[in-house]
Amino acid sequence: MRLSLFAGMNNREVLEQVPKGYRMPKPADCSVHMYEIMLQCWDRKEEQRPTFEYLECFFDDYFVSTEPKYKESS
Repeated sequence: MRLSLFAGMNNREVLEQVPKGYRMPKPADCSVHMYEIMLQCWDRKEEQRPTFEYLECFFDDYFVSTEPKYKESS
């Protein structure tokens, strides 16, 4: 049994739809801000995608700012 990251789509459909701009929908437990970063990573233009350095800083800041202790002291 093969699993697809794109639920309800087989590999052929994925290969047809992604170049047309299809992107996976936002998971229910994913924040809007995190999904926006995901969409940036999937940009068709490589130069528009965030760098690994940017992503490292983003995730460091994101996880620190979402820690319960950080939120309480704000």
